Amino acid sequence: MSEYNDFQQIQKLSQEQVQIQKATQNQVLLGDMLKMNDDELKDRIDAELTDNPALEERDSQDTQDDYGEGSDNDDQEQEVGQSNEDPFESPYTQTDDDYVDRNDDGLGYIQTRRRRTADDDVYRPPVVNEASMYEVLMNQVRERDLDERQLLIAEYIIGEIDDDGLLRRPITSICSDIISRENEFVTPQEVQEVLDVIQDLEPAGIAATSTRECILLQIEDMKGENVEIAQLAHTIVDKHFDEYERHHYDKILASLGIDEATFNLADRVIKRTNPRPGNLFNSGERMGNATHITPDFEVRSEGNSLQLTVRNDIPELQISESYEIEYQRLAKRKNAKMRDEEALIKNQYEKASNFIMLLRQRQEKLHSIMKAIMLKQQEFFITGDTTTLKPMVLNDIAEATGYDASTISRAQQNKYVDTNWGIFELKYFFNNGLSDNNTSSVAVKEIIKDLVDNENKKKPLTDDQLCLALQERGYNIKRRTVAKYRDSLMIPVARQRKTL
Repeated sequence: MSEYNDFQQIQKLSQEQVQIQKATQNQVLLGDMLKMNDDELKDRIDAELTDNPALEERDSQDTQDDYGEGSDNDDQEQEVGQSNEDPFESPYTQTDDDYVDRNDDGLGYIQTRRRRTADDDVYRPPVVNEASMYEVLMNQVRERDLDERQLLIAEYIIGEIDDDGLLRRPITSICSDIISRENEFVTPQEVQEVLDVIQDLEPAGIAATSTRECILLQIEDMKGENVEIAQLAHTIVDKHFDEYERHHYDKILASLGIDEATFNLADRVIKRTNPRPGNLFNSGERMGNATHITPDFEVRSEGNSLQLTVRNDIPELQISESYEIEYQRLAKRKNAKMRDEEALIKNQYEKASNFIMLLRQRQEKLHSIMKAIMLKQQEFFITGDTTTLKPMVLNDIAEATGYDASTISRAQQNKYVDTNWGIFELKYFFNNGLSDNNTSSVAVKEIIKDLVDNENKKKPLTDDQLCLALQERGYNIKRRTVAKYRDSLMIPVARQRKTL
């Protein structure tokens, strides 16, 4: 009987109230829009303009009429989502899109402006537009006296060059690809002849089949400067590359019968070479696409003042006048059944209004997030000194803006800011700090780099010595952290940095 009662107790149902937060469709759409950079958003806007006839671009004259001089009244700043406006009314009917925030904490004032006025000069953002390695090499190849068959081979060879600028694929494999894909029989000798032409292109060392060959090709270009020393450098790399890589310089001196002074001259020639010539090119897509970086923000410093501008080349949007009139007419009808075409007009109108509202929310959030980053890293934006960067994580900006950390994460993706000191990805400013110091990892890395750059190369600093030097400067840091930061900077260990 007791077993039966126990079973009944197990079978009893219990109710528990649990709150589950689900993202609305608008939140999902806004999250996607936050992740987009300027170019991606313009593509999205173009698609909406094509699909929805209720949405149209506002012409420039209308825009100038609506946006007059910016106001200095801070009270005009408005948090999106707290308005009592009709959610389907175009938010661009507002005239308070320009405002100035004042900050009196010793930095003068910070001016933040989201949109230019009619009197402003047209902003032309700096664009990083570098041709790809594939484009540059193919353009050079076309200037050579090659027939169509050789040009075809060149395309396959250049297509196999990796990001370092080296050709690590065997010539026989390239032959097989051309034969199978192009139904064109080529011999390894033909491929080698075209490869010799490509290896004669700029930059020197391109398409080398190994690091050793890459350095040798570059030394060949230097023989016009000092033939004797360049030839010695060539011999060291050609005959003693393994010893040179391992820093076994004593063996090289003994084998070649030279003194330290002569070796150092040859060593300088070798160190002038670039074992990764592909790094000279843009690291983005190589197959004929250039990379365009258009900063989403601009932060300018004058003395102790900072000015933030959200830079957008996004078209101003509005509801088509005919749809506006028809929607208002439909809204006045009470409990009247809509025809299919009337329901479509209502749907398109509301979808267009919603898109404009989301677009505005995106701009508001980006503005607030960049402003918080600027305030957190204000000393860097004023001085350009990377050692002044503060530790900053997503939660810091989330607390400053009131947004969720996931919103900050989406907003900083693929976004760039143009400053007095160059163009920086927003991710650059997010970094962990040392446990017992208000110093960012970026700042510590910069100090480590400076210490290594100025060390005695005959007695390079070990990780223990770097750690001690940092501690003497007031940074409580452990040796393993120094080693981790040094590795992230791609700085070799002390033994490999040693020179005679």
